[in-house]
Amino acid sequence: MKQDDEYKTIDKAYRKDDMRRNLERFSRFNLSGLFPTLKDSSPHFFESFNEAHFAVMFEFEPTIISVKSQPFSIRYSVEGVDHSYTPDFSVIDCNNRVKIIEVKVSAALNEKTVRKHKLIKHAFKQHGFEFQVMTEKDLPSRIAISNMMMLKRNAIALGIPDEEALNYLLNILSVPVSLNKAVDICKCLKINTNMISYCVLHDYVKIEVSSYLTGETLLSSNIYGGE
Repeated sequence: MKQDDEYKTIDKAYRKDDMRRNLERFSRFNLSGLFPTLKDSSPHFFESFNEAHFAVMFEFEPTIISVKSQPFSIRYSVEGVDHSYTPDFSVIDCNNRVKIIEVKVSAALNEKTVRKHKLIKHAFKQHGFEFQVMTEKDLPSRIAISNMMMLKRNAIALGIPDEEALNYLLNILSVPVSLNKAVDICKCLKINTNMISYCVLHDYVKIEVSSYLTGETLLSSNIYGGE
């Protein structure tokens, strides 16, 4: 009984009045929270593991320059009845194109939701926006997501980098080096090792995130013609 009361308290807090929307089927197994981002002036709000994972994927996509979570609501009509819809994300790419993203679990897609998404897609098309439903099948591997989350966390922890130290490190990393070597260089020069993650997050340096990161993982420059 005590545990049930605790869950009721969680449910009540989750459904606070100032939320933009509530989950259609709230579950205590869902994850919700705020995601610090460099691609918006305020953190992203997410309501599921998938949304959190897409948020970090967008963070590392260099062609995406801006991301907003639950950016606005629109109204669409079904057989003369108006409905309100709030998308999970809106993204703007480097060509200034706006794409509206709805994140779903693939198992939740059925004839009813597909029909609903077609109506929403038509509504957005009238405003010149592209609409896309994305599921866990559009995400990179769990290893890649885990690596990106770690790199982003380190980069955020760095704060505002020292420009002189950043430029010096980028010059050194103009040739491929191992992660261990890059860490040793930072320690030798008294540069915060989180600067490495900062360089990866900002696409100054490339690293293969689809495999487990080890000391032998290579870093290569994305500025000076590195592969």
